[in-house]
Amino acid sequence: MVNLLLPQQLQIAPDRHDPDPLVIYHARCPDGFGAALAAWVFYEGGAEFLACDHGDVRAVEDLPPLDGRAVYILDFSFAPDLLGEIERRVAKLVLLDHHKSAAEKLTGFVCRCGVVHFDMQRSGARLAWDYFQTDRSTPALVRYIEDRDLWNWAYPESAAFLAALDMEPMDFERWAEIASYDEAKLADFMSRGQAMDEKFRKLAQDMALNAEPVVFMGQAGLMLNAPGAFHSLLGEILSRQSGSYALLWSAGKAGVVKVGLRSQKGFNCIPLAESMGGGGHAQACGFRMKAERLAELLSGVFNP
Repeated sequence: MVNLLLPQQLQIAPDRHDPDPLVIYHARCPDGFGAALAAWVFYEGGAEFLACDHGDVRAVEDLPPLDGRAVYILDFSFAPDLLGEIERRVAKLVLLDHHKSAAEKLTGFVCRCGVVHFDMQRSGARLAWDYFQTDRSTPALVRYIEDRDLWNWAYPESAAFLAALDMEPMDFERWAEIASYDEAKLADFMSRGQAMDEKFRKLAQDMALNAEPVVFMGQAGLMLNAPGAFHSLLGEILSRQSGSYALLWSAGKAGVVKVGLRSQKGFNCIPLAESMGGGGHAQACGFRMKAERLAELLSGVFNP
């Protein structure tokens, strides 16, 4: 049996002879796709990949057949009961994630056939590359993805690189090519992204002018309707203005409203997100709700 939290060197290694590997990763997320890419490169495309968002899987029957397989869950997690159902069916289970709310829910979970590992100091993509690609250095693609996902912005060139990357389809072959770029190709790629990043930031500044006050569970902040691609940048702008948090929402398909919460250090958004069945990081998390509740949100006072 393996404990929830382990040192950086995990006890269970990937194997190219893993039985019928299935890789489940965070959908529509560069960090999640970057994590899946590490496994795709390791297995040379010879695995099944499933992009998964929160709420997509409510029972083990919603997943592909699991019996006797090696299952990797990257930049993502499931509730303890569902993860236990998965674990009982598989031959091998490895979960690599860095979301604080998920780690708290899985505290004490014991895995009989693998490892459940959380590291809040590394992004999902970095965790997966450190795990699947131990014999190669971390590519620039992963460094820059992590820089934004953890909201560190330690590399001045991250914004330009990511602006260009965000224009690319989430295609394993294409991302593997970008991950192998030399310095000259990286410079050319980032030059394409620089102008896009400048325009993106100008649009965000203009959009931020339309923010409205909101009180969520008694906590005052600012809210704005904005596309998901703008949530992190607008969240940074508006949480600075509010001194607490920003709530960004967008209407999706099937009457679902997606809500992102962003805050400054010192304000933990997780209780707000969890009150609506969501989760994530202390300064970046979210939830989904039915469109019927949108009018209540727009009134400026919102409670679970």
